[in-house]
Amino acid sequence: MTTATMPAPRPSGLPMLLLIVGLLVLPFVVATGLYFGGWQPTRTLQHGQLLTPPPALPANGLVDANGRPVPTSDLHGKWLLVLSLDGPCGAECATRLDELRRIQVSLNKEMGRLRRVVLAPGTGDPALAEAARRQPDLLLFAAPPQWLGTPAADSYRLHIVDPLGQRVIDYPAAVGGKELRFDLERLLKFAWTG
Repeated sequence: MTTATMPAPRPSGLPMLLLIVGLLVLPFVVATGLYFGGWQPTRTLQHGQLLTPPPALPANGLVDANGRPVPTSDLHGKWLLVLSLDGPCGAECATRLDELRRIQVSLNKEMGRLRRVVLAPGTGDPALAEAARRQPDLLLFAAPPQWLGTPAADSYRLHIVDPLGQRVIDYPAAVGGKELRFDLERLLKFAWTG
């Protein structure tokens, strides 16, 4: 009499399947928990102050060099690098205007997506007129004091405005050109608009 041996039972693949599914679902569960828990990173990569929610530019109040009112909607469609002055443009301001032009040019193929704008108390400043003559693509407007609603801690401030007319990042006057270019490069790389 021969005894037939029964094949050993195969282990079930169910535990392995559950482990794989659990590992795939775990990042989504953690991300959902962080999102609904309101977690924010303590440090971000931008060098300026990210405005959340981004305030929209006032609808009116800008005046061009010829004294004509300019609606803010005329500035929509491109990213704006705005230099906001509280007084006359001195030597530091003129140097900053040249630096902003070099930053825009250094963006290479992305430079067409950006416009440089100067907001000053008036358009009759000789230093601004000279800068506008040397840089024909520079937009110069007179704006009422505190038009952007920012405090006058420095003689000027920098702002980045998105193509929809919302101010997204504010910078103090002390921010370096290297840091500003880094932020602009990242912003234009990941933004689909403008």
